[in-house]
Amino acid sequence: MSGQPQFLVRAEIESPRPLRARDGLVSLAGWCLAAGQPEAPAVRLATGTACLEATLHRPRPDLAAQHPREPAAGRCGFVIEGRLPAGVHLARFEARLPDGRWQVFKTLTLAVEATPLLAGIDAPAATGTVTKRVHVEGWAFQPDHLGCELSLRYGHQEIPCDLGRPRPDLARQHPASPHAALAGFKSRVILSAGRGPVRLKARLGDGSTAIARTLLQVDIRTDENHPVDLDFSAPRVPLVANRRMVTAPAPARSPRPLNVLFVLPGSFASNSALHAAALANELTATGHACAIAVPHDLETLSHHPSPAFRGLLHADVARDSNVFADGRGPDIIQAWTTRENVRRLTEDVRARHGSRVVVHLEDNEQELLALFLARPAAELAQLTPAELDRLVPADLSHPHRARDFLAQADGVTHITGRLTEFIPSGRPHQLLWPAADARCFGPLPRPDAFRRLLDRRPGETVLFYHGNVHAANAAEMRELYLAVLRLNQAGEPVTLIRTGRDSVDFLGPLAAEVAPHVLSLGQLLHHPHLPPLMALADIFVQPGQSDAFNDYRFPSKLPEFFALGRPVILPRTNLGTLVRHGVDAYVLDRADAAGIAAAVGELRRDPALHERLSTGARTYAEQHFSWRRSAETLAGFYRQLLPV
Repeated sequence: MSGQPQFLVRAEIESPRPLRARDGLVSLAGWCLAAGQPEAPAVRLATGTACLEATLHRPRPDLAAQHPREPAAGRCGFVIEGRLPAGVHLARFEARLPDGRWQVFKTLTLAVEATPLLAGIDAPAATGTVTKRVHVEGWAFQPDHLGCELSLRYGHQEIPCDLGRPRPDLARQHPASPHAALAGFKSRVILSAGRGPVRLKARLGDGSTAIARTLLQVDIRTDENHPVDLDFSAPRVPLVANRRMVTAPAPARSPRPLNVLFVLPGSFASNSALHAAALANELTATGHACAIAVPHDLETLSHHPSPAFRGLLHADVARDSNVFADGRGPDIIQAWTTRENVRRLTEDVRARHGSRVVVHLEDNEQELLALFLARPAAELAQLTPAELDRLVPADLSHPHRARDFLAQADGVTHITGRLTEFIPSGRPHQLLWPAADARCFGPLPRPDAFRRLLDRRPGETVLFYHGNVHAANAAEMRELYLAVLRLNQAGEPVTLIRTGRDSVDFLGPLAAEVAPHVLSLGQLLHHPHLPPLMALADIFVQPGQSDAFNDYRFPSKLPEFFALGRPVILPRTNLGTLVRHGVDAYVLDRADAAGIAAAVGELRRDPALHERLSTGARTYAEQHFSWRRSAETLAGFYRQLLPV
C-alpha cells in the first residue's frame, strides 16, 4: 500500500441523520472531491447486499466559493438513489480515486424501511366496532411482493383469510403493481370472541411479513369456546421493563488502533456471534476498527442492537480488500474456531495482507464432528484427508486441517482451560471468558402480577432455559424435561419456560406427558428480548455432566443466568468446577433428572438457601463476567503478537 499514490478526499453526506430510506427507496445527497483533481470522483454507497452508484456533478457554487483552489468544487454535488432490502445496513460511502481504487470516506448506519402493506376493510364496515360474529371482507397487497398468506388479527385472535379475489378497481388505481388485481380477501371463518383493533398480517413471497392497521375494532364478548364472564377488556399485565443497566464510563482510547477482522462460521443469529459482537463493540469503543464476516444471512445483523462494527459476508471479504476505512488490511484476523469455512477465508486474507491470525476455541471440535457424523472421534482421526474432505461440512472442523491451522496461528484464545489440550506446544494462548450484555442483562425483580396469571397452582416454581437442542445436548435436555415431569408427579408444581429451536427429536414418547408442564415460546431472534422473560423464573438450570462435550465448553447462557440474580443449578463441569457449591451456585456431580429434581425440591423448601444463592449468583456475575474486561484482555493479547 505504501507504494501507491495518496489522494486527499474531501466529502460529506448532507442528508439528515440518522439516515432513513422510506418504503425501501434510498435518496441521499452530499458532495465529494479529490484534492487537486479537475473532476469530481465517482461515488457509490456499498453495503453487504448491494451497491448504489451516485449521480454526480451537481452544481455546488457554495463549495466553489469555499474551495476556490479546487477546480472540481463547483460540480462535486451528488445524489444517490435506488432500492435496498429492508433492514439496518452499515453503509460505506466510497469515492473512486484517479488510479481506480475505491476509498471509503464515510461509514454510517442506514435504516431501510419496507414498502408498506396497503389494505382496507369493506365489510361489515370500514370503521367502527364489530360486535357480531360475521365474515370480514376487504383488500390487501404489498406493491413489490406477492402475498402468499393473509390473516386478520385482533386481541388474542388470528383468523386466516382467503386472498386472491379479483379487484379490478384496485388494478386501475395502482397500475404499477401487478398484485393489486387479485388483492381481495375474505376471512375463512366468522369472527371469534375477542376485543381489540383489527390488523392484517401478510406473509410475502420473499419470506418476510408485513402488518397493516385498519380503522375497524372488534368487541365480541363470547363464543362457543369462551365463557360470557371472560373479560376481554381487562387491563394488560406487563412483564418487567427491559431497562438499560448501569452504564460504565467510556473506556480509555488505545494509543495504537488496530484493524480487527472477526471471521465466524455461522450467521449473526448464532451464540458465537453474540460473543464476537460484544468484543467487537468494546474494542471499537477504544478506537480499534472492527469488522465481522459471516458466511450467510447478513440480514441477521439486525438482531444486534446498535452494532459498532461493520458486518459483511465472507464473499465480500474474499473479493474486496477495502474492508476497513483506512484502506489497510486487518492487523489481526480473529478466526472464530477452526471450522472449514473460517479456515479457508482466514488463510486467503492472511496471504493477501500478512495479518496476524488468532484462532478462538470454544468447543471440542473433534467431538462435535463425531456427534454430527455418528462416528467415534478416534475413528475419524484415522481417515485420510481425502476421505475426510468428503465427510466434513464447511461449518465443522476437519481434524487434520484444523490441527495444521492451529499450528500456523500466531496465537490462540480459548473459552475454558481444558481447551489448551488442543493448542500446539509453544503457541501463545489466552483464556477469554464470555459475559452477558450489561445493556440488558442484570438483576431484575420477579414480575409477581404476571406470575399470578402464569402460575397454575399455589406454590408454583418456574424454571427457565433458553437455547437450541441439537445432537450434542439432546440427552441432557431430555433429563431436564424428565426432572420437570417427576417433580410434578411428586406433587411439586413446576413449570419450565423454554425458548429455542429443536433440530432433533429428544423427547419421543415423553413429549406428551411433559407438555402440560412446559411453556415453549420458540426461537427469539432478538437476544435483548430475553431478560423480561427470564425474570419470570425462580431458578435457572443447566443440565449435563462431565464428558467430552461439556468439559471443553462454556455455555453462553450461564453468565446471563448469573446476571439475573437467581439460583443457578449446574453440573460439575466447565464453570461448575470453579464456582462454590452453596455459595455461588448449586453444583451437582450429575445434573440429570434425579439430581435436578432433588436440587429444585431443596430450593423450594429452603427459602434461606434460595436467597443465599440468588445473592451469590449476582455477586459472582459482577466479579467475573464483563465484556469490557474480556476485551481489554484480548487487546493486550493482540499487542503481544504484533511487532513493536
